[in-house]
Amino acid sequence: MKELDAVSLGIMWDRLIAITNEALSALVRTSFSTNVREAYDLSVMLFDARGRSIAQADFSMPSFTGTGPYTVRHLLDRFPPETLRPGDVLATNDPWLGTGHVYDINVLRPIFRDERLIGYALSITHLPDIGGLGYSTIAREIYEEGLRLPVCKLVKEGVANQELLDLIAVNVRTPEHTLGDIHANVACTAVGGRLLFEFMDEYGISDLQPIADAIVEISETAIREKIRHIPDGRYENRILVEARDEPVTLACSVAVEGDGIHIDFAGTSSVVPMGINVPIAYSRAFAVYTVKCITAPNLPNNIGCVTPVRVTAPDNCILNALPPSPTG
Repeated sequence: MKELDAVSLGIMWDRLIAITNEALSALVRTSFSTNVREAYDLSVMLFDARGRSIAQADFSMPSFTGTGPYTVRHLLDRFPPETLRPGDVLATNDPWLGTGHVYDINVLRPIFRDERLIGYALSITHLPDIGGLGYSTIAREIYEEGLRLPVCKLVKEGVANQELLDLIAVNVRTPEHTLGDIHANVACTAVGGRLLFEFMDEYGISDLQPIADAIVEISETAIREKIRHIPDGRYENRILVEARDEPVTLACSVAVEGDGIHIDFAGTSSVVPMGINVPIAYSRAFAVYTVKCITAPNLPNNIGCVTPVRVTAPDNCILNALPPSPTG
């Protein structure tokens, strides 16, 4: 592919976002539950072959901008790229690998072109049910909140893992709706892959990496330039939030240094035996989203928006809950 100019890159960048929007539309049309069809509790993202997010559908939940790249990393740690085959689809709803609670299913399809891995399509939706006590805060442990799926192959070389689907079906109250939504996620990623082929054919592209590199570099540079306008220093605050017996403290310090930000939740109260605890994946996601909103809110979402912000929290505080804390 010839060297990218700014205009060509802008057009192709918009096309990649349009692909995620079309895949999201397919997801909404084929889903069974109101969580997806009406509430749009979902996300659709495209990743390059290195597992970096490069485009996200406009109507995606903003938090998933921050969780998606880490979820993909976990999925590929379990099933490295060299072990994947065309037609494979990976999935997990583990709160610590995904988006914070068992209700969100993360579905990843590796996209192959001429037997070569060129990228990934990720779909996330809030399932209508996943068993357990139901959608509430009353669980005392994660084990009461429903079926927790480790990273698994939902589809292997185009053939659905029927045993896994049967296992899900007998553990939920609404098997038709839940499995219908899972199949919609799988179909959505297939649409994303097909549209990506069409895009590459139209522009005569054999390798997405130059475009992906440019998108990520421009996005990260834009965020870092905006961060530089925030005076260096350490900013702190804490608030009390209603919990079970007594209020809990949410504490936060924001350290700005040059073009980077470190957000730390030290001083936050410990986990509680009810489903209001938050894994660090979700805390990180909303911290990143906040920085995005105050720096470059109009910039399309991708991994470049995430990397300038580092987020930490003490183990087993309410904003970095560890298993088996409930997170519903």
